[in-house]
Amino acid sequence: MKRYTWSEANTDERQRILARPDQRASPEVVAFVRQLFAEVADEGEAALRRWSKKLDDYEPATLELSPTVLDSARASLASEDIEAIDFAIDQVRFYHEATKPKPQAIEPLPGVRVRQVWRPIATCGLYVPAGTAPLVSTLIMLAEPARVAGVRDRVITTAPGEGGAPHPAMIVAAATCGLDRLWLIGGAQAIAALALGVWTPRAQKIFGPGNAYVAEAKRQAAALPNGPAIDLPAGPSELMVIADRGANAAMVASDLLSQAEHDADAQVMLVSASDELLAEVEVELQRQLTGLPRESIARRSIEQARAIRVRSLVEAVGVANDYAPEHLSLQVATPGDLVDSIENAGAVFIGAYTAESFSDYVVGPSHVLPTDAAAKSYGGVSVASFMKSFTQQEVSAAGAQRLAGAAARLARLEGLEAHARAADIRFAPARPAEEAVRRRCGEIKRTTKETKIVARVDLDSVVPVSISTGVGFFDHMLEQVAHHGGFSLTLSCAGDLHIDAHHSIEDCAIAFGQALKGALSDRRGIARFGFVLPMDEAEAKLSIDLGGRPYLVFDGAFAAPAIGAYPTEMTKHVFRSLAENLGATIHLSVTGENDHHKTEACFKALGRALRSAIRVESADLPSTKGVI
Repeated sequence: MKRYTWSEANTDERQRILARPDQRASPEVVAFVRQLFAEVADEGEAALRRWSKKLDDYEPATLELSPTVLDSARASLASEDIEAIDFAIDQVRFYHEATKPKPQAIEPLPGVRVRQVWRPIATCGLYVPAGTAPLVSTLIMLAEPARVAGVRDRVITTAPGEGGAPHPAMIVAAATCGLDRLWLIGGAQAIAALALGVWTPRAQKIFGPGNAYVAEAKRQAAALPNGPAIDLPAGPSELMVIADRGANAAMVASDLLSQAEHDADAQVMLVSASDELLAEVEVELQRQLTGLPRESIARRSIEQARAIRVRSLVEAVGVANDYAPEHLSLQVATPGDLVDSIENAGAVFIGAYTAESFSDYVVGPSHVLPTDAAAKSYGGVSVASFMKSFTQQEVSAAGAQRLAGAAARLARLEGLEAHARAADIRFAPARPAEEAVRRRCGEIKRTTKETKIVARVDLDSVVPVSISTGVGFFDHMLEQVAHHGGFSLTLSCAGDLHIDAHHSIEDCAIAFGQALKGALSDRRGIARFGFVLPMDEAEAKLSIDLGGRPYLVFDGAFAAPAIGAYPTEMTKHVFRSLAENLGATIHLSVTGENDHHKTEACFKALGRALRSAIRVESADLPSTKGVI
């Protein structure tokens, strides 16, 4: 292993320490795959057979998993092998059934219903490399989540083994996963078949690892017009182990070798704050390497492996998040202290007994995981990978009243008038389309000897909110009402502030109430009632009835005479003026210690109660008497 000290490396050196092999396909591979795709697209099955014969010395064939074929395969395996296959499939099925996405339904507003639903992909292509050994686990990790997702057609392609047939374990696993045939074709030509629908069914999404030619074929397939989606960009296998001084060096070494034996380019990394542990693991690696069936491959990988000395486990987590490994093992005394800090990893293995090999075969989650730092933006293959989601949206006539104003406003901000009109026409569907749609707006211009006020309320928009009364704290309070009420409010006042703030505050409350009353018009369809109890250090209880009867019950007292230029005694006057000019019954009680917080709680409560009371629920008057 190559040893590095993280604290001594500068930024450029750290990038080199964590560098991976370049995964870009060579120009020769790109050109080769492009030619193969072109010939298969032009000539169809004949080209597919020609390429398979040329590259792999066999012609594509299908293998029906008949009872005879299955019995023969089972007879070729030890009973313990069959039990292990069954156990792995059960584990994978259990995990994916438990984590299968479920429909979600919400009602963000009365009359507005949104549902997220999930549907399976109709046809998926599952590429399982043959290699030097049967990758039974890859077949299980792809076929079983696809089955749980409900994929109708699972097309598994794999190259035949010796004698022109797949390994018996592949046959048994495929049949146990509910498949009835295998498509015996490998390499880039298998991807071309799946992508173009030549000989095999055409796949809507292609899954599975492979060599550089397969990876490039998947990339080119995804770039085709109406081409298939693909699962993940694939690269050499990766494992990073974070270990402390108490870690078992033999266990750490065994995990590192389990990845190193995959490929000479496998990325193997050990991160620790203990020089002793790093040294012990290097000794263990050499001891365990000797005699491995794939010793030469593993040894080449270990020669390029990295041992990184850090100052602390916190620094080790930083290295892991920078690297974003496919597999991350935490072999430390208290792994729970680190888990929540991990942001980038394909899968995390917590504690010394959580061998990465367990996850490869029998824990349950798929072992098809992002490599080459893709874990910074991708997750591993799961049952959701074989599904797609979309939304179902339903808006009632009452719901349209709540949405149309803001939608039309935003559409016009973007210069899309047809969008805006499509919203407007639903604002009052009972009226002819050519008529102007009535907005729930009210505007008041009020001039007295003391003040000159313009107030405008739009209950069907949230912008603008612009308040200028000359009393800063009161401006802030009215902004809170509009924000929490979910409506637009503009109000300007020129008043006799050189005398005091009383006239300006009271007259603004009168004008606001009159504008709000005008926006509500005959109050048809509104909820009418609102109640809210916001609670912090101060508690304000407010209930409101927009039934046309002005009445105020105010229970609260303020110790401070003023908050800035705002006299606290004016709070009761504001609510009385509002109740009288809006035509509302308001009951408000407020308690607390801080007069600023108490006053703000009153106005926030008003906004939240108004939000409930002004919402449109139907086309009817909110009264059993038929009149308000």
